[in-house]
Amino acid sequence: MPEKVIVSATEIQNIQIGDGNIPHKAEVPIYMVFPRLFTCPTLIKVNFKIEFELNIVIVFEDDHLISENFPIILTRE
Repeated sequence: MPEKVIVSATEIQNIQIGDGNIPHKAEVPIYMVFPRLFTCPTLIKVNFKIEFELNIVIVFEDDHLISENFPIILTRE
């Protein structure tokens, strides 16, 4: 019997870190604190998993868009 996979994505937080003419080769640090009430640790089981990723989107003046996704693992101590 084939597996049925359902993927659901929810935006936890959206922050803008730059606007305007960013100087060439400027380092733009990204600091983000996940909201405690809306996140949980990464969970991977046989029939169920919760995973997180960071999506970085860059939009240029001419509306050209570049995006990249980075998987992240959240742990609770």
